[in-house]
Amino acid sequence: MKKLIVLLLVMLAASTSVVFASGGQDDDAKFMAVIMPSATHGFLGESIKHAENATKKLAEENGYSYQFLTSDDIVKQSNQIDTVVARGADVVVLWPFNGDELKSAAQTILDADIPLIVYDRLISNFNQTAELPGDNDTIGEEMGNYFNDYFKSELAAGPVNILEFKGDNSSVPMQRSNGFWSTADSNFVVVNEFVTNWSKDTAQIQMETFLSSNTKAQVESIQGIFTHDAEVAAGVLAALEGYDGAYDLNVKLVSGVSASREILGLYDHYQAQGIDQVMFSFSPAMVVDAIQLGIDVLNGKEVSGRYLVETEMVDNSNYKEFMKGPVYSLRYSIY
Repeated sequence: MKKLIVLLLVMLAASTSVVFASGGQDDDAKFMAVIMPSATHGFLGESIKHAENATKKLAEENGYSYQFLTSDDIVKQSNQIDTVVARGADVVVLWPFNGDELKSAAQTILDADIPLIVYDRLISNFNQTAELPGDNDTIGEEMGNYFNDYFKSELAAGPVNILEFKGDNSSVPMQRSNGFWSTADSNFVVVNEFVTNWSKDTAQIQMETFLSSNTKAQVESIQGIFTHDAEVAAGVLAALEGYDGAYDLNVKLVSGVSASREILGLYDHYQAQGIDQVMFSFSPAMVVDAIQLGIDVLNGKEVSGRYLVETEMVDNSNYKEFMKGPVYSLRYSIY
């Protein structure tokens, strides 16, 4: 009977989402559910691959059953939460679409006395068992410090105009932006800011539109571009490289987060065009740490509070060394 109920619940989840994996050795084994957004950009796609592999590997090594779910909107993700709560999950690892909009659904997990690990996008004023985000405040703060040092002479002479390309409206961009502006010199002036939904193509179109629709003085005044993601930075850089208008571009620095293979492979290419880059590392493989916390809960270990994923500065001076290091190696170990 229990097998039939589980099958019906999986079918219900599949009707509103993608079920990547469901398995286990024993109906009576402890059960871990991992719930994530579906891949809308490369970072999420990499994260899903790492998370799916880790969920299967760690659950099976420890003799636990598991279910791995993704969906493409908040309503479907809420339905998935209902499904795993009804199935009687013993722990849930949740990467919310947008934490605050999912707060009510997430509360049902806690109301059922199920431990909850929240990853990446946080839920404000919420009493989850534990949360594991990137150290986004520090990423922003260090980005601000880097801009200060890079544009030291320009800042001493007066205002320095920049653009900001954010990810979405979740906690992640808010923390990165607030961190940046907590350390960035007051002479930095944001001429325009954009919300990209983490999309390279969207960022490229937004940058192209800015270049083609603003005055000569505005376009030529931009010296730095602060983006929240490597894919977004790649889109911005492609627009700068492809520009064939009448204005002289003066962008000297483009920043981003995650230090992907794609963007690192373009460091020398864009430096030859007069544009430097700086990334702060945040790897898609870090989702494995959140899944390990879920396993730790099932193993009876004490898990609580906030676990921050550390970051590392990667610019033109050290990117080759970074690509030989453990963060980069782990990220691409499954390819």
